[in-house]
Amino acid sequence: MVQSSEFWGGLFWLVVGTFVTWSGSDLGLGKINDPGPGFALFWVGLLMVGFSLSIITTSLRASGAPLATIWAGTRWAKVLLVVGLLLVYGWLFEAVGFIVLSIALLLILMFVVDPVKPWIAIPVAVLMPLGVYHVVTKWLKIQMPAGVLAGWLG
Repeated sequence: MVQSSEFWGGLFWLVVGTFVTWSGSDLGLGKINDPGPGFALFWVGLLMVGFSLSIITTSLRASGAPLATIWAGTRWAKVLLVVGLLLVYGWLFEAVGFIVLSIALLLILMFVVDPVKPWIAIPVAVLMPLGVYHVVTKWLKIQMPAGVLAGWLG
């Protein structure tokens, strides 16, 4: 039995990639000039399968870090905090809106979870969600929840 963490990681992504490929195929591929809903998923899944097979092959040729060391040194309190923050983010997403929640999440992440200097954290936390919102809603024409800023954003 292989004890390499790279092997097991590659095996995990092989299973995920196979599922994504199958899901894309199940949705329908269409044709190259008229792609179906599963076209992109299918090809992304195939790329995942290819990359994971490459990782598995490499891990079988050379000994990597043992599986027991994969979680060594993990800061579980911070991991649980981030998971909790993401759950709250998803729960409040439509009511509060993308911009406000994203700014709050980024500020918490950059001040509490992995501290960054304020002169970097504040501009990044404010400008990135505004830029993403603009690109997604204006250029890509995808609706994003404005939430509490709905009246101001129009």
